[in-house]
Amino acid sequence: MPMRMGEMGTETVLLYRAIAGERADRYASEMLLGPLGRLLSLHSPSIAEMREALLDPFECLRVFFGHYAFSRRGKDRQILSELALDALEEVAGGDRIGQFLSLDDGFGLWQAFENRCRENRIKSNEQQNRGVIQGTAELAQEVSRIGLRSIADWVRKAVAETDRMEPQFLRIVDIRGVGPKITSQFLRDLTYLFGLEERIERADRIYIQPIDKWIRALAPYVVPEPNAEGMADWVLAGKLNKYSRWAGVSPVRFNMGATYFGAREVHDVEHMARAVAEVIAGASPVA
Repeated sequence: MPMRMGEMGTETVLLYRAIAGERADRYASEMLLGPLGRLLSLHSPSIAEMREALLDPFECLRVFFGHYAFSRRGKDRQILSELALDALEEVAGGDRIGQFLSLDDGFGLWQAFENRCRENRIKSNEQQNRGVIQGTAELAQEVSRIGLRSIADWVRKAVAETDRMEPQFLRIVDIRGVGPKITSQFLRDLTYLFGLEERIERADRIYIQPIDKWIRALAPYVVPEPNAEGMADWVLAGKLNKYSRWAGVSPVRFNMGATYFGAREVHDVEHMARAVAEVIAGASPVA
């Protein structure tokens, strides 16, 4: 017999609702709109303002290079992002974006990045960075050639027309150096900002459920199945989508809230059990 929501247990449902509630709102405000607004020189941007910015090809590239592309590079993430943004400004800033998008490849952006690295006495690390920089530029050029404004516009239009996310995920993750976690995070955030979640086919929603260390540490408390913490990312993503729905919450909001919970409240995966117990103790009863 299939498991039903009641079999999740009251505490599990409480946990889903607590994490997908105010914590998801805080993620959106403090860890998404805040950082993206600073990148784009927007003070306390609304979701509508952020949508409009992401439809601009130059601003969308700024967001990707500044917030996503190097997010898993540890201590080097900040300097790599800054150098990539400087290179982008040099080759595509101002009225140069149209010309840049009309080029056959993104080699000019990679060259500008290399020059910036040289000026700052930093290794450009071609093996690790060229694919991310040149490949993302080439995706933006590809999108422009089919008559769309930006990478975000391409994602939005594809979902609106096909209800699918898999093709976009596969195209972005094909960029050398852009892994599945960064791709899923980017697509999850676009899904939230453009209100796409309900349009996406359920089978494709695994692509907007990035599995970070916080979500994996939380898995045993929110997936009532054996070995939840050891499941492959795509399997765990599917389980979280299913149980979120059964708990009556948005899987995207749960994912965002879980990252906020881990980064801003738990701080160390070793403290997850205690933090979960505190959330459940303080949660409102299930109606």
